[in-house]
Amino acid sequence: MSEATSVTIEFKGRHDHITERMQAHAVKKLARLARYDDRLLRIEVVADHVHKNPEVELIAHQRRGAPLVAKDRGTSFSATIDLLVDKLEAQLRKQKEKRKGHKIPGGKGVVARERKESAAAEETYEQVVRKSLRS
Repeated sequence: MSEATSVTIEFKGRHDHITERMQAHAVKKLARLARYDDRLLRIEVVADHVHKNPEVELIAHQRRGAPLVAKDRGTSFSATIDLLVDKLEAQLRKQKEKRKGHKIPGGKGVVARERKESAAAEETYEQVVRKSLRS
């Protein structure tokens, strides 16, 4: 990511070295996660056997809570990184949606529900006529 963001990216290679070209590709793809910058502190890219059927793991450390982990094995490092960024973004999006306050007093859903309840509480013209005919 760029100097403007506070998210740091760490690369760790097990049994192999992650080349500069691979790191540049990963940084470019991980830039998509910049919109979640308010939550993320650090992203670790851990790769095992980078050049032959790499097993890559992305660990996103957050300001609060447990780190999010996305792990997969693929045919190439770049394809695996692309897939893992999608997985991690989905996890971050889901977590952000859970944190969002959906039950805001006076919000759209609450007002619509109150209207339905008040409409159900009032008698319709047909109900009034039926009552008068019964008596």
